[in-house]
Amino acid sequence: MPQPGHWQQRRRVISAAESGDGGFDDRLAKLKKKGGGEKKQQTPKEALAEARKGSGRPEYDYSEETEYFVTAPHRGDLGLNLVLGATLLWLPLTIASVARGAFVKYRFTNMRLSVTTKAGPLRDEQLDAAYQEITNITTVGRGIGAWGDMVVTLKGGDKIELRALPRYKEMEEYMLKRRDELRGSGSSNAKQSSSSSSEGTPAKASSKGF
Repeated sequence: MPQPGHWQQRRRVISAAESGDGGFDDRLAKLKKKGGGEKKQQTPKEALAEARKGSGRPEYDYSEETEYFVTAPHRGDLGLNLVLGATLLWLPLTIASVARGAFVKYRFTNMRLSVTTKAGPLRDEQLDAAYQEITNITTVGRGIGAWGDMVVTLKGGDKIELRALPRYKEMEEYMLKRRDELRGSGSSNAKQSSSSSSEGTPAKASSKGF
């Protein structure tokens, strides 16, 4: 049977625990107030700018860019693959060609290359590469030279692939020319620590796509 002083001792323990919890809450509130409260939630653009800043990659201002050439993959590639798709061995390549023709678009401006893929819930992305980031361009002609495949290598080894690109030799020359012009002007569009008005995401890996 509990001793007479047992209940008084138990009440003192409970009271001490409650006062301890209150002290903890007070200390937590003070810490939050000292730290400025909860961290403000970042917008997607702010998060992208912070990620670029942390990676050490320069940011580029595309606010004054002008389009030079916008195109889908060459329709000749699609037609050829549809014909060859009659053979079961060629069928996977035919499916890939149909997907490229339906969902992929190539965009060249005076400042950057963009590859956009819009396939609804399956895939929705945009890869951007400033011309100053280009280190090498490799092209291979297809369809008796009517179109070609292009691989653009960027600083750090990242690559962007463009399949069935019309005017591929012209675009290769144009991008290399613009790269040299922008680098020669001191890359005035590059900014290390300011927000960028570009849309989409920087190329982080090889874009093999469809």
